[in-house]
Amino acid sequence: ATLKPRQVDVSKRIQGAGISPSGKRVVFQARGEVFSVPAEHGVTRNLTRSSGHAERHAAWSPDGKWIVYHDDGTGEYELTIRAADGSGEERTLTSEGYGYGYDIHWSPDSKKLAFADQAMQMQLFDLDTGKLTVVDQGRYMFHGRLQGFVMNWSPDSRWLTWARSSMSRNLAIFLYDTREGQRHQLTSGYHADDQPVFEPDGKYLYYKANRTFRPMYSDLDNSWIYANSTNVVAVPL
Repeated sequence: ATLKPRQVDVSKRIQGAGISPSGKRVVFQARGEVFSVPAEHGVTRNLTRSSGHAERHAAWSPDGKWIVYHDDGTGEYELTIRAADGSGEERTLTSEGYGYGYDIHWSPDSKKLAFADQAMQMQLFDLDTGKLTVVDQGRYMFHGRLQGFVMNWSPDSRWLTWARSSMSRNLAIFLYDTREGQRHQLTSGYHADDQPVFEPDGKYLYYKANRTFRPMYSDLDNSWIYANSTNVVAVPL
């Protein structure tokens, strides 16, 4: 009986969501399918209809035209794209077999995609050239952190930033210049720096840094604690 086609309620199996640029629809991932759901009026669309394989981490392009996701229909997870309105056929973008991929981050101009894979590699895909590039390699990053790993783009879509473990095992901030194809380490890793993001005008890079040390002696055991060490740092660009 389990081999017969059957309908399944996936409303309680939602694993990810993303709002469309217009704010009128939401893309959901549930039970290995990708759904486009109206915020108020309209129909719910199952965009993939592929019970034999799984699509994960769907992301809506900033121009509203495309939805991209990781799809294991070839036997390996590959970047796959389709029209956001459900028209036409999906198109497989890569053939690298990079393994499991995490959240996909579109560049503001809707021409590039960035994500981390199961080997802790930061991958960059260029839609114009069809090239997949490894821009960095995580060191001591565990996979629980990868599940919420964020890569942020500059407003002009040239620069990509993220935080990963450095040689000191503290998190450091990194930048990648897509025009020159070069990676730069912005912070030393002496302090723990995390969650970098460009401000909308592209004039500053903000991130969180554990840099304030006011040790207090514990009431419960013979040790010092360092509470409230986190600061917000602004770097002029």
